[in-house]
Amino acid sequence: MKSTGIKSHITVILAILLAAGQLLISMVVISFWQQSLMRAEMEKAMSTLSAVASMVQESTGAPDENGGVSPGLLEHLRQDLGASCTVLSANNLTRLQGECGPEESVLNETLKQVVTAGVASLRIIDAGQGLPFLGHKVLIGAVPLEQHGGRGSIGTVISLQSVYEEISQGREIAYVYILVNVIILTTIGLFRLIQVVVRPIERLVTLTNTYQSQESSPFFSDQEGNEFGRLSLALNKMVHRIDDDRLKLRETVESLAQANQQLRATQQKMVQTEKMAAIGRLSAGLAHEIGNPLGIVQGYLEMLGQDDLSPEEHQQFSSRSLQELERINRLIHQLLDFAKTRINDTGNAEIHPLIQELVGMLQDQKKLSGLEFQLHLDAENDRVAASSESVHQVILNSLLNALDAIAERHAVDDIRAPSTLHKGIICLSTANTTDNEGRTCVRITIKDNGIGIKDKDLHNLFDPFFTTKEPGKGTGLGLAVSYALVEGANGQMQIQGKEGQGATVVILLPLWADR
Repeated sequence: MKSTGIKSHITVILAILLAAGQLLISMVVISFWQQSLMRAEMEKAMSTLSAVASMVQESTGAPDENGGVSPGLLEHLRQDLGASCTVLSANNLTRLQGECGPEESVLNETLKQVVTAGVASLRIIDAGQGLPFLGHKVLIGAVPLEQHGGRGSIGTVISLQSVYEEISQGREIAYVYILVNVIILTTIGLFRLIQVVVRPIERLVTLTNTYQSQESSPFFSDQEGNEFGRLSLALNKMVHRIDDDRLKLRETVESLAQANQQLRATQQKMVQTEKMAAIGRLSAGLAHEIGNPLGIVQGYLEMLGQDDLSPEEHQQFSSRSLQELERINRLIHQLLDFAKTRINDTGNAEIHPLIQELVGMLQDQKKLSGLEFQLHLDAENDRVAASSESVHQVILNSLLNALDAIAERHAVDDIRAPSTLHKGIICLSTANTTDNEGRTCVRITIKDNGIGIKDKDLHNLFDPFFTTKEPGKGTGLGLAVSYALVEGANGQMQIQGKEGQGATVVILLPLWADR
């Protein structure tokens, strides 16, 4: 809120409070003043009526048609009291001076009551048929008297209009006085409040907007003993805490950045380590595959050196040598293609060509000639939001684990039942499906009929360096790296299996089109 808004609010509230306070005080004062004026008027009326009654009672003249009282006395009484009328009731005679108006009947009843009770009476009633409006009240007073052995009374009707007019004039003066006081007091109070409240707030706002972190104590106050001084001290302490926390946060962020960088480096090393391990395992298999063709080529070359070869034999030996060399070249290129980093990787990959490439590379190895690969590539859309290198690594790790499981089962079966021939089968299938978040994915299933998985090992398969293989035959990083790569692509990876019943790897990868 702007300072002008605060000043406006303070001005309005201060003016309202001052006006309300002065108005209440004026109402109380005017109320007491009105009561005082009424009391004075009643005392005057009672005193005058009593004096006139004494004069009438002391008169020695015989009663006449005027009741022994001259009309001039009643008129003097009316004028002295400012009454509307005066009435004398004595010796069965009633003398009226002036016009009583509607209050005449009330006055007559009051005169009778005074005669009967022998006690003076003063009453204030609403004039004009009891209309309760300000300035429409009259005073009706009566006193008893005794004259010539008889009882009577003398009364009067006095309008209080003059009293209310005087009060009204005083009220108008009071309103002007209140207005002047409100203006003066509001101005003085607003000036003091601005100095005491608004100016310190404006200074705090200015200091807040221009605060620089290198300032030691940005908030200060020239009123150290009041609330603003304590507020400035509290703000300084808060700023220092914020600066300290900011420094700690910066150090924490830098530490986390370094830790994250080290984590990425470690992850890359793990991936590269497992990749080199996979290359080593492939190389071990390919060494035998390359050695045999080289021996054949060497034999053919020796035979080609003989002088007694016919042209047909020379052509046949040359053709077979070239076939074997082509086979060696294909195996070496497959291994190099897998080993090299894919620089033009765009972050998406087609699953089916990668599966066919890996299966083709494994099928070219003669030692796997008894192994059957079953492909069911049913996914209509097989382009996933993951790098081809990552998908290549994950599928290859799964296939190598399947080959090891099948080889281990062969070894066990040879010991238990040498005559039983177990044929290894690896089934690879793909399908489009949705995950738990409703995203369309490609589900890759790799199922083998190998040795299976023990129940106690199921929960540890993705732990780094966990392996069930003999020392020197596995790093324990294959599944951990594969799981990390799949998770990095916002996918899911699960392994199911029973001991002696093979294992199934299920991989879910989101489609590239749903990104």
